[in-house]
Amino acid sequence: MAQNGFSLRFWGVRGSHPISDRGSLKYGGNSSCVEVKAGDQRIIFDAGTGIIGLGKELVKKNQAPLILNLFLSHTHHDHLFGFYFFEPLFDTRNRVYIFGPRSEKRSLSKTLRAAMDRTLFPVGFDALRANKVIHSLDGNESIELRGSRQAPRVAKVVGVEDMQGEQPTVLTYKSAAHPNGVMLYRLCYKNKSVVYATDIEQKRGGYPEIIEFARGADVLIHDAQYLESEYTSRTHPRKCWGHSSVERAAEVAAKAGVKRLVLFHHEPTHDDHCIDQIVKQTRRRFPASVAAAEGMVISF
Repeated sequence: MAQNGFSLRFWGVRGSHPISDRGSLKYGGNSSCVEVKAGDQRIIFDAGTGIIGLGKELVKKNQAPLILNLFLSHTHHDHLFGFYFFEPLFDTRNRVYIFGPRSEKRSLSKTLRAAMDRTLFPVGFDALRANKVIHSLDGNESIELRGSRQAPRVAKVVGVEDMQGEQPTVLTYKSAAHPNGVMLYRLCYKNKSVVYATDIEQKRGGYPEIIEFARGADVLIHDAQYLESEYTSRTHPRKCWGHSSVERAAEVAAKAGVKRLVLFHHEPTHDDHCIDQIVKQTRRRFPASVAAAEGMVISF
């Protein structure tokens, strides 16, 4: 990977819950987790079951101390399934910066602690012995990742223009288009950008503010859980479930003028053949489209 660019690796691509069957061998069955390398920084989006394999590889291939940046889109179970099994969190030599939206009732730190309450999970939050620095986000932040010796700098911003500094910077946008809200992230570095927009239910035509947030991105990773026929089904509609149809993801990508669309958060009932057909269909609307698959790497 060029020092001035990005490298993305997908560790988990499913939505709602992980799956394991012969029909999912091509695209994979783990829930959401994307690893990004930008310069000397390692950024992780979400902690679904995909983060378990990532953690094992990080420990195997790297000597501690590790410095990691984990960004949670929200704290629903399918995006936290792997958090409690992420091996770098158990090593006191490691430092992990954790970012995610605060809820109406409590900070992100309190939410994570509640998720590991002894009545729900046998290992308590305090067993995660790494140096954890947890930031509750409200949206419209700029988070500059400043290298191994300096903590990230978090500041409020207006607008979504890509930051042109020497260090990777993450911009945030909080949307109400998912139950209890969801945080979208735009990672900027050296005139390149990737947008992580999972668990977002786009309206027909797309939300203008989200289209602007994704404007001109090199890669848009977008929720595409349902076919439009599933979303609007008369017998079993998925409207108001908090997820987009494939068609609406493609529409947003086209309006935002992104260079590449990655369909993400695959419906658990969609097997490999179904997703293959979805890709073909999407490329008629937005040719530069691919479906996220476990192990897939995108460098640019």
